[in-house]
Amino acid sequence: MRYSSKIRFVDRYVGSAILFIFTLLHRFFSIFHTKRKQAIRNILAIELVEMGASIMGYSSLQYIKKQNPDARIFILCTASTKASWLLLDAILPEDVHALDNRNIGTLIISIFKNIRALSKKNLDLIIDFELFTRISAILSFCIRARRRAGFYAYTMGGLYRGNFLDAKCNFNQNMHIAKNLLALTKTALSPSPRYYNWEGPISNDEIIIPSYKSDPELKESVLRRLAARLDRRRPLILLAPTVGAMLPMRDYPKEQYVEVVRQILNNYPEHAVVMVGIAAHDGAARYIEQAVGNPRCVSFCGQTATLRELLELFTAADILITNDSGNPHFAAMVGLKNVTLFGPETPFMYGPLGKSVCLFDFFHSSPSITAYNHKNPPSDSNESLRSISPERVVETVRLVMKGEAKYGTINNEIPYLL
Repeated sequence: MRYSSKIRFVDRYVGSAILFIFTLLHRFFSIFHTKRKQAIRNILAIELVEMGASIMGYSSLQYIKKQNPDARIFILCTASTKASWLLLDAILPEDVHALDNRNIGTLIISIFKNIRALSKKNLDLIIDFELFTRISAILSFCIRARRRAGFYAYTMGGLYRGNFLDAKCNFNQNMHIAKNLLALTKTALSPSPRYYNWEGPISNDEIIIPSYKSDPELKESVLRRLAARLDRRRPLILLAPTVGAMLPMRDYPKEQYVEVVRQILNNYPEHAVVMVGIAAHDGAARYIEQAVGNPRCVSFCGQTATLRELLELFTAADILITNDSGNPHFAAMVGLKNVTLFGPETPFMYGPLGKSVCLFDFFHSSPSITAYNHKNPPSDSNESLRSISPERVVETVRLVMKGEAKYGTINNEIPYLL
């Protein structure tokens, strides 16, 4: 999610002022209240805006369950990301709480409703999975709980989020986000009175990918819908052509996707290219469809009504080509091979956990979208994506299709899950 200048102003100045007041209140009441060590049973995780966060945070949820089998995990997210959390087996559907982010009015009302509802859950611990947004810190203070944990800026300037956390963890920009979230979770469950950061490595073996169980009836319904435009006997190559209006600098140029699709259709005469996304993405998909001018290239944007329907389509495909978005993370749940194009963000931090090869040109200006600027890059330029030639994309697709690709790598060479 990209924040407008008005939201950033409110977040920085109003949010910081509120959190300063909360810090003073925390210090005052701490004089009269000593926190005793008790069993942790009810845990709330806050992660508001990222679609792929449920996949990246799954290892943390499993760690909680391993340490506390009887733990009940609640999630606070936004309505636009709720479906991704409902896919996970570690959480009961009724324990996923969502803020209504359709507009500022519904958001404010739902914030108060969720603070009230979650404060009644007898929470032992809140883990704020957000990096440096202040709204999640405000929520974590306002929701009644015995202890709170989150990322803490320590001596980094400009990232003030108050100082009322009971367990603090440093954000490591050199580590994958799944490992950062797991380090925070370990810190939250086993805080040291000497040093709150998690001291020790997070191994790759600790990172777990959730799986999706296909629904044959739902899958048949999706494929029947697609058959209205394509011979359903054709094997499928999926393309997610756009991230959307919020982060246009993440988009690979449509004109270059046209060339990618033309070459792929030529290389794989039995396959069809199906473009996926929400209804708002159909404009970009239709542009590519019309420019390619081949009946084996069609837009299916807006035709998967739910995230589960999209995953059913994923189970029927041979490969996914996509921009950096939630799509390659969900592809990991079904084992779908994918080629993911990175530019203004780095695969070392957000690379998909599944069978993925990321294409990335190491521009000096990349990553320009970071936790430190709240995903507001200084420029909307997508030159770091434009520099990836269609021929490179097509060649990487060939390697993946032939089973010769090195998954979990950048440019089929450098591992990104360090």
